Amino acid sequence: MNVIWSRTSELSLDEILNYITSKFGNLVAENYYSDVIQTVDGIEIQPEMFPVYLQNTETRKAVINKKTILYYKIFENNIFLLAFYDTRMGTHKL
Repeated sequence: MNVIWSRTSELSLDEILNYITSKFGNLVAENYYSDVIQTVDGIEIQPEMFPVYLQNTETRKAVINKKTILYYKIFENNIFLLAFYDTRMGTHKL
């Protein structure tokens, strides 16, 4: 399957990475980014590994860590990354 990053997913991830870098430093941000990529790689291999969050839209909710969620959808042979949500920031929730 192809993974397609939406503009919102890119922007929300950048925002979270900037926040983590400013509050906790580069090393923590790099480790966080590694966790994100590992999660996305897992979704690419097994797209249905995370539960459906919104039944009517088939949006899925991937918990990356205690503070971060990735929302995504599967459509045909594509996985659309919709947005990241970080509880520390309170933005980009679906």
